[in-house]
Amino acid sequence: MQDFFLSTGDDGFVTLTYYTSGARSFYTKDKAIRTPADLKGLKIRVQDMKSQTDMMSYLGGIPVAMSYGDVYTSLQTGIIDGTENNETALTTGKHGEVCKVYSVDQHAMIPDVLIMSEKVWKTISPEDQQILLEAAHDSTDAHKVMWDTAVEEAVKEAQETMGVEFVYDVDKEAFREATQPMIEAYEEEYPGVKTLMDTIEKARGEE
Repeated sequence: MQDFFLSTGDDGFVTLTYYTSGARSFYTKDKAIRTPADLKGLKIRVQDMKSQTDMMSYLGGIPVAMSYGDVYTSLQTGIIDGTENNETALTTGKHGEVCKVYSVDQHAMIPDVLIMSEKVWKTISPEDQQILLEAAHDSTDAHKVMWDTAVEEAVKEAQETMGVEFVYDVDKEAFREATQPMIEAYEEEYPGVKTLMDTIEKARGEE
């Protein structure tokens, strides 16, 4: 992905590396989400991004965009029926106090990225650029280990102190099939999406 990360220079920045923020899954007060059909009629909080509201619509749920800070009380009061996030939100956000069923469908992964000004990047020698990239990649590797530990601890705490049930018998392929038309529509509408998807498929083929 490095060539792709560095391809945004015309936009004023380059990406040095990414950091995982895990996989996002659905969780509700009491209903397991094993297939997209289980989302029908449910008001699900999503991040305020077109891709996320569109995704929820394709899956059959009702997208409700709101800030993270409003999620807890909205779950409590029934403004929303559920939400989606990684496992740590159950503990750090205390969502496990309200939502007792976490369905591990892993429908999305939205990593964080470390970016740098393209103007500054161009002032650095190629040798130093390489050193920066290597250090950035090393930090990603270290972060993955810490992230896995944080998720394990969050799952244990949610199960043992909050009574959250983790549902693993989820039909992930059904979620992929439901959102495939969305991906195809995005590829047609946004040339950059097609380029990205082709890059990902090429990397998969080289594994």
